[in-house]
Amino acid sequence: MDETLFTAKIRALRKKAGYTQAEVSKRLNIQRQTYCNYENATRNPPMEIIVALAELYQVSVDSLVCDTIPAASQKTSARPRSTELHFVSEFTSLSGNKQREVMDFIRFKKQLPD
Repeated sequence: MDETLFTAKIRALRKKAGYTQAEVSKRLNIQRQTYCNYENATRNPPMEIIVALAELYQVSVDSLVCDTIPAASQKTSARPRSTELHFVSEFTSLSGNKQREVMDFIRFKKQLPD
């Protein structure tokens, strides 16, 4: 993740939404200083905070962490559902071997008829 781009995105989204750092930190259930560290790139947020930020601003996780999708240009239909965000959070918390097993299972299920 490009921390400079990420921090610029979360700062811009916060300001666009009209939130203070204190309001965002309260919504994320973290200390204001912790959130301030994320915006100043002195600390990287864990995946669950990235997912919570995506939910808060109603953008995809990709739009926050990738430089190919501008955060401000996300269409409503492109917003991930909470189940998708939960899946991403759970998937990223798995070990590498378990992630490979999940991916193998998905490939297997895609080959089956509906």
